[in-house]
Amino acid sequence: MGDGEDQRSADGTFRSGQSTLADRVTASMPSLSDAERRAARALLARYPTTGMETVALFAERAKVSAPTILRFVAKLGFPGYAEFRRALREEMEAQSEYPLIRPHLGGAAPALAELSQSLVAVLQASLGMASEADIARLTDLLIDERRQVFIFGGDFTEPAARHLEFHLRKTRARVRLFSQGLLRRADELAEIKRKDVVIIFDIRRYQVDTIRTAEIAKERGAIVALFTDQWMSEVAQVAEIVLRARVDVPSPWDSLIGIIALVEALALSIDRRQWSIARARYETIEAVRSKLLP
Repeated sequence: MGDGEDQRSADGTFRSGQSTLADRVTASMPSLSDAERRAARALLARYPTTGMETVALFAERAKVSAPTILRFVAKLGFPGYAEFRRALREEMEAQSEYPLIRPHLGGAAPALAELSQSLVAVLQASLGMASEADIARLTDLLIDERRQVFIFGGDFTEPAARHLEFHLRKTRARVRLFSQGLLRRADELAEIKRKDVVIIFDIRRYQVDTIRTAEIAKERGAIVALFTDQWMSEVAQVAEIVLRARVDVPSPWDSLIGIIALVEALALSIDRRQWSIARARYETIEAVRSKLLP
């Protein structure tokens, strides 16, 4: 494996702070030729599926020559296409990890100081991967009250989705969570109008119904934004904005702390832009709360 790829620590887990191949592709953009950049964009648009295809099919998707694909792979630090595909396969294996198949160390839990360092690393890496331009663009969409906003989190990521919904409903109307039940969600998807915003949360063990929800929203003309992990859900193929967070910590379970940090960053961006308008809504909400609560 080349420098900078995800590498496993002694317990078999991925060390937070190691970059994925998608990170390397993004970082390499300034050094690529125009044709190689087309290859990079084609890979990221259908990541990692395109990279698992043959050189000829990859070149066809990117509308470049096969030698361009090989030069692109070499610039990522791989001696050949086989090594590049091997790295992608290992990332795909990491995408499918879950508690029953992850190595368990047994014995005592990590010391609080060790856990603290791991969580801080996850936070820093997650915020470091975020594009301020993407957060600003998503902010622009969410403060436009002509657009409905729909939010969906899966079995594990629903708390993060609810956290974002909490912040948004304090600043604007027409914000709703998609239902977990598929039949009711079908009713809600039918309400999507062109240029509405659909925000999806999906991390590894990616849910098929989550991916299909995003695809249907896109078909109906919505702008899809995705909060995902470092390996990226397939929802990225239809999303216009993708915010990635690290989820790997010294635990059999993934952590939502990086995703929540991105939600907090987005909420802060919205508050800074909307406070002069949202203040009246806050005041109304507080007045109603005072009548409800003792």
